[in-house]
Amino acid sequence: MSIKETIASLITDESAAHKRLIEYVTGQLSQGRSLSDVIEDPYVTNRLNPMERRALLEEPEIVAAAQAESLAEMRAHLEELAGS
Repeated sequence: MSIKETIASLITDESAAHKRLIEYVTGQLSQGRSLSDVIEDPYVTNRLNPMERRALLEEPEIVAAAQAESLAEMRAHLEELAGS
């Protein structure tokens, strides 16, 4: 099975545990943690192998939260530059 096929099969996982992980990641992102920190968090790494964590990054909720995180980081960076 190719990486794309593996990721596609993992994304369609509808289990309660998978949904809790999505909620955990999006919740942590909304609290200001970086995506890299959250994905390497023991709560996530103890439950998912690297391929499963990679697939988690394709979940629409996480993509939306990560984009919002990136936007907030860029806003803060530009505000810092403007204030100097």
